[in-house]
Amino acid sequence: MGNNELRESETSINGLMEFLTELGKALTASGISVVDITSILEKIAIAYKTKAEILVFPTMILIKIGEHESAPLNAANQKPGFLPLNQVSEIYELIYKAEAAEISPIEGKKCLRKILLEKHQYGASGILIGYILFSVGIGLLLQPTPEQLLVSGVLGAIVGILLILSRGRTRFLLILPVIAALIVSSLFLYSIKIGLITGSVAMLLPALAYFLPGATLTTGMFELAYGEIISGASRLIYGTAILFLILFGVLIGIQITGIAPETLFVANTMNGLGWWAPYLGVITFALGMYLLMSIRNKDMPWVILILYIAFFGQQIGNHFVGGFFGAFSGSLLMAISGTIIERRDHKTPSFVSVMPAFWILVPGSLGFMSLATFVNQHYFAALSDATVVAMTIVAISLGLLLGAVITEPLKEREII
Repeated sequence: MGNNELRESETSINGLMEFLTELGKALTASGISVVDITSILEKIAIAYKTKAEILVFPTMILIKIGEHESAPLNAANQKPGFLPLNQVSEIYELIYKAEAAEISPIEGKKCLRKILLEKHQYGASGILIGYILFSVGIGLLLQPTPEQLLVSGVLGAIVGILLILSRGRTRFLLILPVIAALIVSSLFLYSIKIGLITGSVAMLLPALAYFLPGATLTTGMFELAYGEIISGASRLIYGTAILFLILFGVLIGIQITGIAPETLFVANTMNGLGWWAPYLGVITFALGMYLLMSIRNKDMPWVILILYIAFFGQQIGNHFVGGFFGAFSGSLLMAISGTIIERRDHKTPSFVSVMPAFWILVPGSLGFMSLATFVNQHYFAALSDATVVAMTIVAISLGLLLGAVITEPLKEREII
């Protein structure tokens, strides 16, 4: 091989390594499991006729191609909040091109950087209205009463404003869950204290649901089941820490208002509106996610479909077997459906259509309540709740894992 050919080969390898590294970092920031990230990067390397050794953790990426090895890259830590889903969809469209070697690594890197510079599609007003609808939708699912919806809407508006104010402020984002929990809990508990409203701390859940790490905990358990011990364990620890931070904000709110805590940790799940409320809650939640998470118009029908598939799968499993099987069946059906849609549509990624459905299965909310009962010295109730949380997360993770196994043949070829 001549000097010119050698230099061209090294330039090509370096370009591919830079593209894979930046792509891996973007996927990590999206909250995608290291299992999927590793698979994507390996497929792209193969498409460019190279074999890459790839090591991905939630906070680090290391890539080796031949004798060329990247320096350990400190990937973007998964902060509270998520990458706008329109960007995730476009990143996946870039991935589809790269997996078919339809774009050079240099052009791919330029395209990726352009995608990451895009702004939220619906701006500040979209985030505010979206969070109100998001919160009201969760309220309709958890505790559909007129008072719950009022509390969800008002407190959701406050959290939406905090999200808008935190945009672009990385350090503020890190403490946003605590600040949001402190502000909304103080206002809510003071309203109870003066007799303006009645209720329990469970009424705070819809307004704080965005920060609850249900998806992180489930992804961590999924990675553990896949053998990614370090990544899975770190996500579980991170998710648990976020739960404690949110709970800390609520407990400070209790101390500020001086209200008796033993009256606040009794969840009320009565339906004060009618049988139709949860079904309306799903579509309300979906519209909120559309605005809040900046979902593209062409992805939205599939997002709504997956939300209802997860919801009905969970409800049917709950009715015929029990709660754990409901979580399992809901996650299994949404995983299979999401992959089928991705293969048929080839434009709406499974991650984008499935991710909103994690809130329908609400493991994060259960975790928050188990910690709350523990701090309130209801130790046996806390132990029972914690067991339910752990088994729910295991059930959801097993559903995702089985769904991945069942749909593996679809990932090797496009369904016609």
